[in-house]
Amino acid sequence: MAKISVMDSHLANMIAAGEVIERPSSVIKELVENSIDAGSKHIEVRIYEAGRKKIIVKDDGSGMDKEDAVVAFKRHASSKLKSERDLFRIKTMGFRGEALPSISSVSKVTMITSDGSVSGTKVVIENDNMTVEDCAARKGTTFIIEELFYNTPVRLKFLKTDVTENANSLEVMQRLALSRCDIAFDFYIDDKLSFSTTGRGDLLEVIARIYSNEVARKMKKVHIEEFDYQIEGYIGLPEIAKSTRYYMITILNERNVYLPKAQKAIIEAYGDFIFNTKYPFVVLKINVEHSLVDVNVHPSKKEVRLSNEDRMCDGINKMIKSSLIQLKPIASVPSFSKIDNVNTNDSPISSSQKESISLLLEDDSMDLKEAEIIRPTSENKVEEIPLDFSSFDEEVSKNVETTIEEKIEEKRYQKPNLIPIGQIHNTYIICQGDNGMYIVDQHAANERINYEKFDRELNKNINVVEPLIPYVINLNPSDIMKLTENRFDLLKSIGIECELFGANALRVFKLPAFMKEIDEGVYLEELITQVLLKDKIDISILRKHVIATMACKASIKANDRLSLVEMNDLLNDLFMCENPTTCPHGRPTIIHFSKYDIEKMFKRTGI
Repeated sequence: MAKISVMDSHLANMIAAGEVIERPSSVIKELVENSIDAGSKHIEVRIYEAGRKKIIVKDDGSGMDKEDAVVAFKRHASSKLKSERDLFRIKTMGFRGEALPSISSVSKVTMITSDGSVSGTKVVIENDNMTVEDCAARKGTTFIIEELFYNTPVRLKFLKTDVTENANSLEVMQRLALSRCDIAFDFYIDDKLSFSTTGRGDLLEVIARIYSNEVARKMKKVHIEEFDYQIEGYIGLPEIAKSTRYYMITILNERNVYLPKAQKAIIEAYGDFIFNTKYPFVVLKINVEHSLVDVNVHPSKKEVRLSNEDRMCDGINKMIKSSLIQLKPIASVPSFSKIDNVNTNDSPISSSQKESISLLLEDDSMDLKEAEIIRPTSENKVEEIPLDFSSFDEEVSKNVETTIEEKIEEKRYQKPNLIPIGQIHNTYIICQGDNGMYIVDQHAANERINYEKFDRELNKNINVVEPLIPYVINLNPSDIMKLTENRFDLLKSIGIECELFGANALRVFKLPAFMKEIDEGVYLEELITQVLLKDKIDISILRKHVIATMACKASIKANDRLSLVEMNDLLNDLFMCENPTTCPHGRPTIIHFSKYDIEKMFKRTGI
């Protein structure tokens, strides 16, 4: 008797649904992506009881005629791929033809669609039974998904709470809105408007509508263009750094994807500007030739493969780092009006929505009142945001644009006109400036000065020493083979000389002199790993910890009393640095209290 048989189509669709449809947010993502591919300019999404009860997705796209409406629910039916060649130049959001049959296999589906002809088509699918009839319908498509996972109780059981599922759905919709600023989105949770965008094509406007005007004011535009890729978007000032990676958003060819190497490049670019427990707020839109991207590597298309990714990530790193160095942002105190103006008694946000915000943001450091600012001020209406975003900040209108080849200007940062007045606890220097008061952490400031001085000195020459006992590093055979392929020269170029020691080890007999400040073994292993993975050495990254340690030891400490002359000299030296605003560990060197903030604290503004 034959043991192998072909699955029936319903069972195959349910298996496919296990990969494509994980939760209500997966249904939303698939249906909205279909709406985008249909050329929609306005997409409305509504969910009820976190999507378990009902999901409605309505668009004004091209719609379908009766024949296409029926075929669309067959597995691997697609209008987006016609030949093998199309698979290597995918320009659409969807292409596998699994979404609709997968959704219909685990829910009750009603689709109303019209391509603008005389009548529309209504398709109802329940328990694999399809009914088709003519109906009156406008051009476009409406999907009504009811009782999701009704026939797969195990999957329904493993869904999270309503708050968590609502947060996941909100996240999906936000990323889609950021990916396609040219499309107007409306998202409702239980008939309450969560957010809305206008479809005007302005990324900064979408950021403002999703994350608040306050956040948008602290985003700076960046741009870079090379022959095989183009990147534009906004980077957040260090003061709005978050406690989670959630806010590092990368959009590749109008598709929100996770790019681990790009995220690493972003974090490294912010290394001198934010504390190592924080992550930057960045929205980058990357455009590359479609033939260089393979999106068919993940069931839900969350990850992709990309040619020349290392070179592109180097470009991202240099673009962000040079932009931050040009801006030299000084940390300021939180805006008091942001919290004071929140009416907690009349807030339209329910307790469940507040919990949803907390789960979505995943930022324990953000006050709930601050999070509420992200939400709309009305249940049924989003406050209109001015189109002229240049009013947010003069820096925004200047559009901080850079290229990889563009060198950082040689002229030093223009020192603010700060007059030191005295110390607090022999640790913090109080200064008067043209616009308020500045507090300088004397240790952090001196640490930055020494860090850049030591970095310059070590860049001039590398003194090599021979350790009393050579270091022996054990590696696996494949790594040994890689190192013997002309990579010993890379190590020698930074003062490390080594040779094979047996079959699976290296013997290191010369080291840079500055390595005596740290654990040489850890440094060597980290360095060799970088050589193996990248086939190149970034000296600044490898030496940062060493130089920062040396700078810390040589700097003025807390509780050291300084004269006014010494304070003034410290400030002059600080503002000669390339990055005077943070210490090597990412802590701020200066905090600014504007004159307005001070007057508001003393109730001198009439508010």
